[in-house]
Amino acid sequence: MPRTDLVIFDCDGVLVDSERVTTRLLAEVITEFGLPTTVEDAIARYKGTDLSVIVEHVGAQLGRPADELVEIYRGRMYAELGAACDACPGAPEALDAVEAAGLGWCVASNGPRKKIETTLRSSGLTNRVDPARVFSAYEVGVWKPEPGLFLAAAESLGASPERCVVVEDSRSGVVAGKAAGMRVIAYADITPAADLLDAGADAVIASMHELATALGIQTDRVGV
Repeated sequence: MPRTDLVIFDCDGVLVDSERVTTRLLAEVITEFGLPTTVEDAIARYKGTDLSVIVEHVGAQLGRPADELVEIYRGRMYAELGAACDACPGAPEALDAVEAAGLGWCVASNGPRKKIETTLRSSGLTNRVDPARVFSAYEVGVWKPEPGLFLAAAESLGASPERCVVVEDSRSGVVAGKAAGMRVIAYADITPAADLLDAGADAVIASMHELATALGIQTDRVGV
């Protein structure tokens, strides 16, 4: 296995425990627009998907534009996540292990920078993340499952794709990481492990506490 130079973390559902909030709010708003949607539906259909694609799908199902969905959803999301958002269990310890092992790391998310910054601040992780190592699909101009976001992050930080490891929790993120030629470790929290493996994940962990082992980091050696 090639040496790892860079670990690329997704944000929502990997570092910050925001997915339960966002999928619930998305299901609520879509239902209010006239398309009954449960939280389970939102996870299965929309998790890891660009919001513009979701709006297009909802509009097609309803037979009318659903553009106002974005403003309503974003408003509720920022209000709720800004008030309270926890770090994913084991995420701070995973960052400790990666740093102690001397590996570079960054954050690459389909969300806009405002959302990334809101959740990192609310979860207490802001001081851990260098803004120059945060990559938003809205700034790069390409969204998962396309590989461009991960490739842009790797290029910016001088890492070869084959020496990058992506940590993801969605099918679209797994597909993007593999298409970028990177190793993918999938965190099976909301999305079932079988779905992540089916998408191409190289390994699946059930807790972020397991990431160091999956990366081959000797936690006793690095003091984590």
